[in-house]
Order: sequence, then C-alpha cells, then structure tokens
Amino acid sequence: MVDEERGNVATFIYQAKNEKGQIVSGTVEAENERTATQVLWENRLKVISLSPKPVLPAFSFLGRVKVADKALFARQLSTMVSAGIHLTAALNVCINQTRNKRLQDVLGEVVKDVEAGYSLSSAMAKHPDVFDRVFVSVVRAGETTGKLDLALLSLADRLEKDAAFRGKVRGALIYPAFIFTVLIAVGALMMIKVVPQLKDIFKEANAQLPWATRAVIWTSNFLAAGWWWVLLGIILVVVAVRFYIKTEKGMQWWNNLLITFPIFGGINRDIIMARFTRTFTLLIKTGIPILDALNALADVMDNEVYKRSLYKIAREVERGIPLSVPLAKDKNFPPIIAQMVGVGEQSGSLDQILDRMGVFYENSVDEKTKTMGSLIEPIIIVILGVGVGILIFAILMPIYQLAQIQ
Repeated sequence: MVDEERGNVATFIYQAKNEKGQIVSGTVEAENERTATQVLWENRLKVISLSPKPVLPAFSFLGRVKVADKALFARQLSTMVSAGIHLTAALNVCINQTRNKRLQDVLGEVVKDVEAGYSLSSAMAKHPDVFDRVFVSVVRAGETTGKLDLALLSLADRLEKDAAFRGKVRGALIYPAFIFTVLIAVGALMMIKVVPQLKDIFKEANAQLPWATRAVIWTSNFLAAGWWWVLLGIILVVVAVRFYIKTEKGMQWWNNLLITFPIFGGINRDIIMARFTRTFTLLIKTGIPILDALNALADVMDNEVYKRSLYKIAREVERGIPLSVPLAKDKNFPPIIAQMVGVGEQSGSLDQILDRMGVFYENSVDEKTKTMGSLIEPIIIVILGVGVGILIFAILMPIYQLAQIQ
C-alpha cells in the first residue's frame, strides 16, 4: 500500500483490524503518522499500532551507546521537559551535552523527524539499536498520558539501576576470569620456557624417564614448536561456534546452555528474572497494557528461550487468560513468579509485587556471585596443588634419581 504523493515519504509498520475483526499487519508509505493512519482508515483498517520501519545504521559496529549514556539522556530530557522547554530545544541541548558520538548522531536524526511531524516515540523507534522497544513504549505511554517527563524519569531510574546491577555482576565475574587466565598463562610459560631447559639435562644424562615425564616433555615440545597451531585451532573453534550460534538450532542450544550450565546457569536465570520483573514493573507503572508490555519484554530479551516463552504467554493473555496461568505452565519461569503475579492480579498491586520480586532476584544474584567468588579460591588451590604434584612427580623425581646415581 503506497501513498501517491511522494514528498518526504517514510515506511511505517502497522497492525490493524479489518472489517471482519481479523488482525492484519503490513507496511504503508506516507509522509507522517497522521497521513499513514488516514491511508489505513480509507482502506477500512482500524489501526492498533503504527511505528516507523527501523533504519539500521550501516556501520553500527563503530559506536555503541551504553546504558549509562541512555539513562543520563532520559534524565536530562525529563528535567527540561518538566521545566517547559520545547521538545526540539531540549533534544538539541542533550545533543550538545552527550559525549557519545553515536548517541549524538541518532539524536540529530530524532530532532529532524520530530520537526517533520513525527512524535518522539516514533522518531526513536527508527533507531532500535539505541532505543529498544521498552524505551519506545514507555515514551509513547508518556506522550499519550501527557506525562512525558515522568515517563522519562522512570526510564532514567530503571536504566541507572540496570547499569549498576550489570556492573555489580560484571565486577563479581572479573576475579574468576582473571585467575583462570593467569593459570593458563603460567602453565603455558612453564611448558614453553622452563621444561625445555630441564629436557636438555635429562638428554645429557641419558636417563630412563617415567611416563609422566615423557608426557610433560612431549606436551612442551608440541607447544614450543606448534603453539600457533594451537592458537589457530582455538580461533577456528570459536569462529565455528559463533557461526553455529547464529543459526536457529545453534541459538536454541546456546541459550539453553546459558540457563542450564552448572552454577552459571542458575545465576543467568536469576539475572533474566531480575530484568523481567524490573522492566515489567516499569511498563505497568507507566500505564502500558499487560499484553503490549509482554510483547515489548519479549523483543528486548537476550535469551531466545525466554523470548519464545513470553510470546507464547502473550498469546494466552490475548485470549483473556490471566497472566499467572500461562506463567505457571511455563517451566522456564519459577513457580514463585506465577504465584506472586496471581497475588498481584487479585489485589490490584501487580506493579508493587513485581518490584519486590525484582529486588529479591537482584539480591539472589548478588549472593550467588559472592558465593561463586568464595568457591573459586579453594578450587584454584586444588588446581594448583594438582599441577604442582604433577610437576614434582614428572620433573623433580627424575632429577632426584639422577642426583642419587651421581
């Protein structure tokens, strides 16, 4: 469906009901949202949702907008809007204030679209790599209710907490990763530099070496002569896994692994639950219907398993089934989530219940990462003990035997 007047034409993605009450979707080209809605109405379609088709940047890998940058932008814009500053003027101030080049470029495009007649949410929707569906939905709810400043303030609070939570989890995982890397580096250094020197001593003595010593020397020779083969093999494996993960089957396998792997799987599930409950709280508080909130949540989920679960749950809710029912049936969500959601539905305090659940899961992640960090130390001691024992048996024992012979 194409608009005949071709000025500054944009493509919009729509979802609408036809005369038979069926929900249909597609694209329409028009100069702005108002014209697109008019075109659909003329074709006897009642608009349910309408948003600009996203325009992905050609070189998105050159810059990335951090959560903290988006939180600061939302807070600054909220302050200026509440002070009565015109939207385009406020956006231009934000452009001058931000230090992120990618965000500056995107906001520049947003300003142009707003000046051309787009709403702020529609202009942001054209840049999904920066403003995800949750961000856009909350802004649209603020525009609809006339409380854009409060919606942006809620977004800023949520993004700041999200950034702090991610930083806490990342910080807890840095120490184990660092220790593991050091262990590998020290082991490789021993094999490449130290063992070859001892090998010459054994060769000069013409001694009969035990199997463990021969195994260590063989490993050392292999690493010293063909370390680049090992490096190439590791790179090839990583590339092959990344390609496999991009396939539908591979993506399903990887996302299942992330939530079922011992220790780390439990932490990942709690992280997902914390993000689910906190983001759901934000969407409900800003007045977004539960069905729209579920679809928005599904779109921003990093894990494909939970993305599919939320889409399935949304279809059940669309049929009029209470949210707690499909949540209870879905094995990916813990029973306590369904139970607490059921309590929230009955009491009319779903947002408060979800907010408390978010705090619960964030605390759970914090405790589990601390426990994991405390377990890393004894595990490292055991690994070091085993490594030292092997070296003593494989290297020092032959040297001791040679000293006795002499």
